Amino acid sequence: MIELPLNAHVDARNHGYYVAGTRISLDSIAYALRRGETAEEMLADFPALCSRNKLDGAIAFIEAHPAAVDAYLTEKTERWERARKLNPPELVEKVRRHREGRGLRSA
Repeated sequence: MIELPLNAHVDARNHGYYVAGTRISLDSIAYALRRGETAEEMLADFPALCSRNKLDGAIAFIEAHPAAVDAYLTEKTERWERARKLNPPELVEKVRRHREGRGLRSA
C-alpha cells in the first residue's frame, strides 16, 4: 500500500485511508473533489462526517499531497481490477443465485 503521511484528519486502517474517526474512505472524498462536488454536497452525501472540520481537514490533506493521493488511488484501482478478475461477475452471480436458492445470506 502506498504510504501517505498521517495527520489528525486521516487514519490508516484495513489496507486503506479514512477520514479520522469515521468509516468514510479518503478515496470517497478525493473522487467527490474530482467530480467538482462542493463541501455542502459532500456533507449531505456523507452524514457520518458529522462536522465540517473533519471534511475540511480531509480536503486540505488531499490538496497538500496530490501526487501521493493520486498514486494511492491508482493502486486501489489496480487492486480492485485484480480482485474483479479473480471473481468475474458471472461467477459472483452464480454463487449469489446458489446461496439464494439454499436460503443462505452473504457474509
